[in-house]
Amino acid sequence: MIPDISRRKLFGAAAVGVAGAALLSGRVASAAPSNRLPAPGAISATDPALLSAMEAASLLQAGKLHPRELLDSLYARTRAHDAVLNSWIRVYPELAYAAADAAAARLSTGRRDGNPAPLLCGMPIALKDLFAVAGLPLTASSKVLAGNIAAGDSDIWRTLSDAGAVLMGHTECDEFALSAGTPQVGNPWGPEYSAGGSSGGNGAALAARFVPLAVGTDTGGSLRSPAAACGISSIKPTYGRIPLLGVIPCMWTLDTAGTMARSLGDASLMLTSMSGGVGAVPAPDGGFPLVARGGDRPLSGRVIGVPKTARSNAAPEVLRLFEEFLSLARDLGAEVRDVRMPALPQSLTGDLAEMGAYHRQFADRIGDYRPDLVPTVMQANAAMAVPAGDYFTNLQEKKRYQADYNRMFADSKLDAIVMPGLKVDGVRRDAMFGMSAFVDSGIDARWANYAGVPTISIPVGRSKTTGMPVGVQLGGLAWGDADLIQLGLELEDAHPAWREVPPLADSARSLPEVRRGTPGPGPDPTNTQGAAAPIMYTL
Repeated sequence: MIPDISRRKLFGAAAVGVAGAALLSGRVASAAPSNRLPAPGAISATDPALLSAMEAASLLQAGKLHPRELLDSLYARTRAHDAVLNSWIRVYPELAYAAADAAAARLSTGRRDGNPAPLLCGMPIALKDLFAVAGLPLTASSKVLAGNIAAGDSDIWRTLSDAGAVLMGHTECDEFALSAGTPQVGNPWGPEYSAGGSSGGNGAALAARFVPLAVGTDTGGSLRSPAAACGISSIKPTYGRIPLLGVIPCMWTLDTAGTMARSLGDASLMLTSMSGGVGAVPAPDGGFPLVARGGDRPLSGRVIGVPKTARSNAAPEVLRLFEEFLSLARDLGAEVRDVRMPALPQSLTGDLAEMGAYHRQFADRIGDYRPDLVPTVMQANAAMAVPAGDYFTNLQEKKRYQADYNRMFADSKLDAIVMPGLKVDGVRRDAMFGMSAFVDSGIDARWANYAGVPTISIPVGRSKTTGMPVGVQLGGLAWGDADLIQLGLELEDAHPAWREVPPLADSARSLPEVRRGTPGPGPDPTNTQGAAAPIMYTL
């Protein structure tokens, strides 16, 4: 746990150094401090598991930390504490250590030749159990896919692997990402509480310091809910920025892959490497920003909108911390004004039809779904019988919502909007059963998916009532990811709540270790039918 820290004393003054001389693309840095790593000499952590991703990258690049040493510490911490949390569904030590050795050689060659390796080289990551890796199990945390082996690599994993990332394992998720709570996973801040969903395994593993980076998905808040619940950060990028080939879908026109990490800077570090690919939009030249620019009033001239519904039904402690966050934004120079969000699309027929288009292949295995999810799956399968016109009406409603959202930004001259990450003050794990993706589970989140816009989540403190973390989510305009991240970095730098570490109880676990096997027959990388989106819903 950290004491109160005055603004900008962490990374602002130490954001230069040997490793910081390389931009994310591997080229020599220009005078762009927002893209630099902390100096190796400024890093004080002695346990590698407690390093942030940016700190670990700095030490790996400088040759002061071996990828194996980092893996050793993370696996040891996981084995000592994960039994009560159950964050991992499978881990791959044999594969991870081989990748770590290859990364070490690549880093050494880069230092010798003056051509630095990518900043993710040697960095351990976790994948939500929706992302295909050839020859490894892919089950979406469901008995329905028991024994399924991925036929190929998802585009995302291929990109990260090419950058030298080290896959520690797949994390638990809510079954097929259909629900809001990942009830099989405990929250490191209180194992009886939910870690959020559906990327709850990622949230728990990151908060517990079992892994520095993780990749998840967001269809209706599935990156933002675990971030708020676990006191970590996430970035849901603009729809279409990250390719989704080889990812088990929930709803094609809403699904977005994104990054989760302890800090926003860490999440931004990985987003640069993930962006682009076939048919997707690359990161801006030089990558996404990593650190705050600083100064007394770095948000001067910025306008942040607060939707009129942001405060409604929020728990008292959530509301208190939300108001303190708004006060901080004002102190940093931002203007905060009330705005009215456009009305969300009312018909869910199109969303259900997209879900049913994938899940109908498992109609003969309906009894293998978690019982509380069976009604949702049956409803989705039934939606396949609705007239095609209803589906296209739903698409038109989404386009209408995007236009209304953009108009709100233009009319109010906004740079971002803000609302609580979760409105509840902790949720018991057993209360999450039966909360489908279509039920309000305490997070006002669907707006970002319907608008297709980037959204970041950062922690803002912990409740005095439950001790559980509280977070906020900020949304911007499509393709304005970098600008939104920079705004968030200024706020995070002024109040680095992410540095708090939960006090973990001894809870030894024999990890479910798996070796790579023969890839499934495919042809889709997920080794299932209908995973690839039939359309790309452009903004």
